[in-house]
Amino acid sequence: MKIIFRAEPGYLTAYNLTTKKSMRIAGDNLNLVNQWLNTGTSNDFVQRLNETGFLSGDTGDLQKSELKKLSARCRETQAPLRSMHTPEIMNIELTTRCPLRCPQCYCDLNQGKDIKKEIAFKYIDQAADLKIPFINLSGGETLVYPYLTELLERISRRGLSSAISISGWGFDPARLLELKKAGVDEIYVSLNGSTREINALSRDGYEMAANALNLLKADRQVNYYINWVARNDNAGDFPHLVSLAEGLGGKGIVILESKPDAGYALQSTLSPENFLRLADYLKKHDQQEIPIQVEPCFSPLRAYINDYYLWNRNTGVNKGCGAGRNAMAVDVDGNLIPCRHLLYSERFESIEDYWWNSEVLNKLRQFEDYREEPCRSCYLKNNCISCRAVADKVEKNLFSGNHYCSAREMAK
Repeated sequence: MKIIFRAEPGYLTAYNLTTKKSMRIAGDNLNLVNQWLNTGTSNDFVQRLNETGFLSGDTGDLQKSELKKLSARCRETQAPLRSMHTPEIMNIELTTRCPLRCPQCYCDLNQGKDIKKEIAFKYIDQAADLKIPFINLSGGETLVYPYLTELLERISRRGLSSAISISGWGFDPARLLELKKAGVDEIYVSLNGSTREINALSRDGYEMAANALNLLKADRQVNYYINWVARNDNAGDFPHLVSLAEGLGGKGIVILESKPDAGYALQSTLSPENFLRLADYLKKHDQQEIPIQVEPCFSPLRAYINDYYLWNRNTGVNKGCGAGRNAMAVDVDGNLIPCRHLLYSERFESIEDYWWNSEVLNKLRQFEDYREEPCRSCYLKNNCISCRAVADKVEKNLFSGNHYCSAREMAK
């Protein structure tokens, strides 16, 4: 079991990288952890940490010593405005190459670039030193990158969690075995429709994706998910996609917001009718059947759904666009950027220096102070930070309100 603890301002964060769950430990609970560390006597909260997988039953003296140091650092640890002390997610863009030509793609596939292996290694090692638990590897098509297995091995050896996104191209039993030996933790397969015809409206490669999912189902040794981009041309198909996913036995579905394509055009964003249809379906969906997640940057949908409950759980650094708050990225040229859709590259030699001193990240963290209409007066504004890549590429303004948002049409 992979477990990481990090010191944040006034609290500890525990990550179980095997279950991909996290827990914030603060206040009285932090005092109970300190009590256990100082006396060696367990208590109800420490037992809960063991039962929920955030502590192993055989926690040794060395691990306790490290945890004690981290706990003490909580009192002095600081963080940039509205963000974590260091990111918890880092995306590395491996390549802009891809054999497919999907209409919705945001990549400039004519570049044909790969990130240098040494640069990727450098940032993986820095991430491990900073205890950045989750490393996502993306493309282009990740499986065309010649050093993919070497990067996965490095991530695994440094005790971090790895995820890759694939289309299904080039995926066969031999490649799956290679990825497992390298230590891959999660595989996300892109699929935008339950049928070839619906998928083809925005993506190539339906048969490739279906083949990859069937191979993963037969193998059952790697956690795998479906990435589904919500669009007007596939929103009505989503219940059928859920049924397909249930039959394929994956760990879940991730709903992604439609991003600007390579020409900076925003295709097929959800109409208010389709937004409401999808939101109502998600409110009623039984997560025990198959878990469905909405990505953080699809913040209007998350905030609208959570507003259905007694309190809106779309809060903190997870209430929307995470760029500069809990996440950052490395582009194919080795530059540090806010996310793979926000192409503001800045030259920093270290992640830590970038996180604290980037002008772009500091600007993104001020969105709540300078956001423009219609977000400024939206009833969901305290629980939503809409995708800044949409604002930047379509509106040419990082502080622009989301003029394509359907949630604002659903005023209470």
